[in-house]
Amino acid sequence: TVSSLNHPNICTLHDVGREGDTDYLVMELIEGETLAQRLVKGALPLADVLKLGAQIADALDRAHRAGVMHRDLKPGNVMLTKSGAKLMDFGLARATGMGAVSEMTSSPTVVGPLTTEGTIIGTFQYMAPEQLEGQEADTRADLWALGCVLYEMATGKRAFEGKSQASLITAIMGSHPAPISQVSPLAPAALESLVGA
Repeated sequence: TVSSLNHPNICTLHDVGREGDTDYLVMELIEGETLAQRLVKGALPLADVLKLGAQIADALDRAHRAGVMHRDLKPGNVMLTKSGAKLMDFGLARATGMGAVSEMTSSPTVVGPLTTEGTIIGTFQYMAPEQLEGQEADTRADLWALGCVLYEMATGKRAFEGKSQASLITAIMGSHPAPISQVSPLAPAALESLVGA
């Protein structure tokens, strides 16, 4: 399903296979840096937030219309190239409309057996509350993650922070991030409204 996604802002998947006990994906070679690498330097200029954010949203829209949920949208899974943003790493993706996931990782984005039941898939900082509660998530969870990524692009800070996984989960479940305008006073109110929606 993922290999059928043909979009200028989605990394092309050329092949899926298995060699011995190892599953593999063959993807297009993309030159550039990840959004996470760029964010080390701080917030992006507003024009870049809007341009790249629209490209990421368009890529998610294409995936969702094709019945694919990304489930691990984060700055490390977005490449910045000369032509714009490329959404990558559909390794945790699944088709929408499926039942509850029974095979989950024991730690977010760590390679390992997908057999521990009742744990969480994805990267905590960008996970929707229903994912953290182990509930069935739909494409709206990707939109939550997009909001977190846009917040970070605009402010240079993560929307939710915590000193441990428990405090991070508590922050996501029970608080709101500081308003973008408080962290980045020049950000337009419309961006705040979009990210907070």
